[in-house]
Amino acid sequence: MDSSVWVDFFSASPRRGGSELRRMIQESEPFAITGVVVSEVLQGLTRDVATIERLLGNCDMLEPEGFDTYRHAAVMYRAARAKGVTLTTIDTLIAAIAVEHRAKVFTLDQDFSHIARLTSLELYRF
Repeated sequence: MDSSVWVDFFSASPRRGGSELRRMIQESEPFAITGVVVSEVLQGLTRDVATIERLLGNCDMLEPEGFDTYRHAAVMYRAARAKGVTLTTIDTLIAAIAVEHRAKVFTLDQDFSHIARLTSLELYRF
């Protein structure tokens, strides 16, 4: 799950992504996050820090398994760049971790659509 969904979830007026995450939490639907997503979400907090840290701390975590994860992220970045698309290192790392763990990425960020078109990344459709 990408930080864009969490940002929507924590907003005063969540839209479709935040509402879907709320449903997933209420129905105990399994999902996982990466450490870099935790870091991105926590960096942006201005309120309810302890509560949000507890919520994120209870999530299953997917982490890079080693050098190949980072290499795969760089390959994704270069493939996109060759097509004229500039991605962030964080997004390619999240995508590489997801592919490595055979997980779908739940995101509101269009950059992941570019990655999915170039790789075996699967996106969560809601």
